[in-house]
Amino acid sequence: MPRPSRPTTSLVARLGTLAIPALVSLVAVLGACKAQPSSGGSAAAAPARSPGETVYYRSCVRCHGASMEGDGTAPALTRARVASLGDQPMQMTILYGKGQMPAFGGLSDAQVAAVVAYMRGL
Repeated sequence: MPRPSRPTTSLVARLGTLAIPALVSLVAVLGACKAQPSSGGSAAAAPARSPGETVYYRSCVRCHGASMEGDGTAPALTRARVASLGDQPMQMTILYGKGQMPAFGGLSDAQVAAVVAYMRGL
């Protein structure tokens, strides 16, 4: 005896009817989270980084460290060391590399100047 045929519904159609309400709920929750002020409690908001600090953390921190202490192969960027170098030698080293330090030629002149100013300000 032949089986009675059932109407077939594609998996995409069945999931689509479930996904739309879930997507609407997700958008509503995310919108509510964005509208709410942060209740960070005792945690202070992270301070905004200067352009030079941003460049340092993107390009330099992996070798020179967050506190400029160096990693053993890259030297520590102490106040005395930074003060002993002129702006132009620092800029040339950043742009073209020196010894084991790779070149960061993809940085703009403004970014290089900003990171030098950041290092001098510490």
